[in-house]
Amino acid sequence: MDCMARPTIADIARTAGVSSTAVSFALNGRPGVAEPTREKIMAIARDMGWTPNTAARALSTSRVNAIGLIITSSYAELARDTFFLQLIAGVEHALSSSPVALVLKIVENFEDELTAIRQWHGESRIDGLILVNPRPDDPRPALTNTLGVPTVFIGKPGTNEPFSSVFIDDALVMDTLIEDLVAHGTRRIAYLHSHARYSHGEARLKALRRSRPGITAIEHGVPLGELDDTCAAIRDFASMLDLTAATTFVCESEDLTLATLRALSDLDVTVPVDASIVSWESTPGLTLRTPAVSTLERSPAEMGSAAVGVLRDMRDNPGPEPRTRELACPRLHARDTLPPRVEG
Repeated sequence: MDCMARPTIADIARTAGVSSTAVSFALNGRPGVAEPTREKIMAIARDMGWTPNTAARALSTSRVNAIGLIITSSYAELARDTFFLQLIAGVEHALSSSPVALVLKIVENFEDELTAIRQWHGESRIDGLILVNPRPDDPRPALTNTLGVPTVFIGKPGTNEPFSSVFIDDALVMDTLIEDLVAHGTRRIAYLHSHARYSHGEARLKALRRSRPGITAIEHGVPLGELDDTCAAIRDFASMLDLTAATTFVCESEDLTLATLRALSDLDVTVPVDASIVSWESTPGLTLRTPAVSTLERSPAEMGSAAVGVLRDMRDNPGPEPRTRELACPRLHARDTLPPRVEG
């Protein structure tokens, strides 16, 4: 072979003593090749300096080596929401050893998201989609099924359409969290939220509203805006409560958690002596501060990585059946903003 020529699959097959089909399967990560043979082929390909011909692969497989992620959010809210940063990190980590790229689009309203899905499909921009914040009566599963775009939802949309998803059972998370808080002496829960319009928000609230002996639950929706406005809204809400050490504020996001800490400080409420705080999110901004905030130990990065895995399964094992992956229920990590567990 000319030392200046680009090595081909046929060149690798001759050196490895296998068929070109076997080489193609091994290089593209497809099943049907024994693992020792796959490792041998990959080693020879590396030694020969082989790299995939992206243009040829796209023509032969009708793939463009791109996964799309669309996030509907105001830019002000997105700038403060670390959930999506962690989610994107998980997606990118899962894609790091492959030629597949992540295509990200941020839109400020839901109609623009639906338009983006249609546009990407019409322009053959992506091979699959990851979609977030499922809604009750969500139209996106029907749309992506009609278009034939492989799609994974982070969470469970409300629909009769089949869909693939990576999800956490949010009702179970709420039930488990309340049990853990009771063990720390909580008798009243004040749940602060801003995403009740989404399916996961509905599931959490439904579980919160279930009657439990000895437990009072209060919910309060806080519109997301400037931090000062959010703090003022929480301060007004907290000032109406007869706060005791048995009250725990459970905050749906990092934003709400930080605003609650500030609001309680403004009211001269000492945490956790006069009231406790737990965040649904776990971020360095919460866990490395003083006082260190008690959090649910869930990983948006794991969700992103799992979503890529589901899309790969849909690619390698095509079929009409939905693919789902349920992640483990996150548990409470008690830190400075909760009193010790009650013994006995």
